[in-house]
Amino acid sequence: MPSSSSNIRSIQWGMWANETALLGSYVLTLGGIIGIVGGLLKNFMFWLPIGIYGVVFGILVGLLEYPRGKKNKGNTLLRSGQSCFSTMVNKLPFVSSYYFRAIAYFIVCIPGIISVPTFLGSVCVIVGSGIYLGAALHKERWNPIESRPQVPSTSNDITQPPSQPPPRLPQNKQI
Repeated sequence: MPSSSSNIRSIQWGMWANETALLGSYVLTLGGIIGIVGGLLKNFMFWLPIGIYGVVFGILVGLLEYPRGKKNKGNTLLRSGQSCFSTMVNKLPFVSSYYFRAIAYFIVCIPGIISVPTFLGSVCVIVGSGIYLGAALHKERWNPIESRPQVPSTSNDITQPPSQPPPRLPQNKQI
């Protein structure tokens, strides 16, 4: 059975890891805020330090994960305001390594597992670090998206809407 490897679509693990870790950082930050508020109560005082830890590292992971990497093929949509964060990640060579992200996120999120409010966010970031490890083993690397110059549109580029409605099948006609 002849098969060509160029026809097989490969999974870009780095894109999945980015989305998972970004979502996990949002949940970790929210859980940290809940941990801080709960830590101010008398019965849940042990939540306070883990809540502060969750907020700090949730925001840090969120800042590192906000810029989207370039896809191997096709177009990649930029997130709004991504360019300043993208230059930050691009200037720090160790941050663009998926091995570094996998190990760092795993180590950073272990303390968040011991507290209820930060548990879910920590688990999401740890899952993201596992996916980053898979991306690193597949020899993927974070690359910034090059911004394309915008071509000014002319009035000739605007297409006119159709002048007649599309044909309808007989069974769809209303009586």
